[in-house]
Amino acid sequence: MSKQYGNESFLTPLITEACVAILPDKKTTFNVDNVRVSKILGGSLYQSQVVQGMVFKRQVEGDITRAEKAKIAVYTCPIDSVQTETKGTVLIQSSKELIDFSRGEENMLEKEIAAIAATGVKVIVSGGKIGDLCLHYLNKYGIMGVRLQSKFDLRRLCKSINATALPRLTPPSPEEMGYADNIYTDEFGDTAVVIFRQDEKESRIATIIVRGTTDNFLDDIERAIDDGINNFKVLSRDGRLVPGA
Repeated sequence: MSKQYGNESFLTPLITEACVAILPDKKTTFNVDNVRVSKILGGSLYQSQVVQGMVFKRQVEGDITRAEKAKIAVYTCPIDSVQTETKGTVLIQSSKELIDFSRGEENMLEKEIAAIAATGVKVIVSGGKIGDLCLHYLNKYGIMGVRLQSKFDLRRLCKSINATALPRLTPPSPEEMGYADNIYTDEFGDTAVVIFRQDEKESRIATIIVRGTTDNFLDDIERAIDDGINNFKVLSRDGRLVPGA
C-alpha cells in the first residue's frame, strides 16, 4: 500500500474482501489472476466496490437488459446464419421462390434459437457478432444477448459461471450451461457495463471496480491493488509474519 499513502484504510478491506471471496476451500495455490480490476473513469476512489463475478465494459446487444437466476449458454462462434464451406448457386425463377428461400432461412434460424430457449437458457454470450435476424429471435424468446470480443474474457467468464464454451450454435446440455444469480446492465458515470454477479454461491472470480478522476490515478491504484493481491497470495502460502520491512 506504499503507493497510496492515506488510502490504505479503504483499499485494504476492498482487496481482502475480493481475495477471501475466491479463496478455495482446499489448500491449493491462490491464483492472483482470479481477482480482476475494472477501471472506470469518473467519481471518487471511495465509490470503488467489489463484485462477486465478472464486469465487462460493454452494452447488451438486444432489448433484454436483466436476467435473474439465469442459465447461460456461451458460444465462441457468431450467432448468425451459418456460412457453407463451399459456394453454391441458387437459380430462382420467380418471386415466390425468392420469398420461400428467404423464409426457409428465417425458419431455420428460429428453430435453432427456439431449441436453445427450450433448454431454459436466459442469456447467450457470443465470441462473435450477433446477426440482426438472430437478435430479433432472441428478443422474441426473451433471451439476453451479450457479445465479448476478447477470447480471454470469454474463458474467464466460463470459469466464473462454470460453463463450457461451444464452437457451434447448438442447444447446450445441462453440464455445458453456466449459471449466475444476476446478469444486468449498469452505468458508472458515462460508462455502461454488463455485470455477471454470483450472490448465493461463491464465485471463482471476483472483480474490483475502481473509480477515479484520471487515467494515471487509476493506473496507480491498480498497481497498489496488484501489490496487495500478491501479498495476500504470500500470506495464504505461509501466514507467519515478522516485524519490519
